[in-house]
Amino acid sequence: MTRIVIIGSGVVGTATGKAFHKMGHKVTFYDVSKNQLLPLQEHGYCISENIKDVMLKSDVSFVCVNTPNNYDGRKQDLSQLKSALYDIANALDSIRKYHLVVFRSTILPGTMRNVILDYLEKNCSSQRGKDYDICYNPEFLRQRTALDDFMNPDRVVIGLERKNTKISSRSSSFPYLLLKRLYGQLTKDIIVTDYESAELIKYASNCFLALKITFFNEIGMICKRLGIDDKVVSHVVSLDKRIGTYGIVAGNPFDGSCLPKDTEVFVSLIKKLQIDPDLIGVSLRINELLKTNLSSIDSVII
Repeated sequence: MTRIVIIGSGVVGTATGKAFHKMGHKVTFYDVSKNQLLPLQEHGYCISENIKDVMLKSDVSFVCVNTPNNYDGRKQDLSQLKSALYDIANALDSIRKYHLVVFRSTILPGTMRNVILDYLEKNCSSQRGKDYDICYNPEFLRQRTALDDFMNPDRVVIGLERKNTKISSRSSSFPYLLLKRLYGQLTKDIIVTDYESAELIKYASNCFLALKITFFNEIGMICKRLGIDDKVVSHVVSLDKRIGTYGIVAGNPFDGSCLPKDTEVFVSLIKKLQIDPDLIGVSLRINELLKTNLSSIDSVII
């Protein structure tokens, strides 16, 4: 049994904690909002309102705080993450045993190394690699089925510090071994890579889903113009095992807490890198057009 603390008990944190609890580990939920914790407490889960106390009594912390976009969608708001980092650094300096901090929040490439690692190196007197380690473990959870998705993963990705790491399931590092023990009950497909690759894998996955939904919406528009039944077309195309059925229903723009914000901030990164033409940016424009033209929308939420 591993003692786990969940820092940030929203959709991702709740699903992560409930899953590990179901797997037999001791889980405690922490969040700055009591409104997030009270429902968990009412259902018999352990909660704490003091991050230092709960980290002192745990072996692994999973950081699942929100990373929304700013008001215009062009930049990622890391204020919640930085607030958590401040508390985590103070807690790590009080812990007298090894502790692993696992970040699951969606973050742009470079954030682990240039923000998180940099902050802890400058503000934590404990020695990384000896007293604590950090790694990135992106989530691939749908909003409506987060717990089921966690319990039945297609793969688990672990991002470690070292650069130029070839993707491999073989690693001798302690963070990998600890997470392999936790996730080994769920899948053998545990992929180890560097921070930046793991961060980009998350965005590439979400942006592909946004593109797929948008593609079938465009096919639906074409079908409507030609008087063709888009449901027949989409269904038959989905029978191709390389494509599948997710997101093929025309008329449903992508929505929810992940795909829009992740696609928007990733498009901003593409513009910053001066990459043109921008296929992913087109998906945003088509999605907004569809939302504007429909009076009744059953959005695809992830």
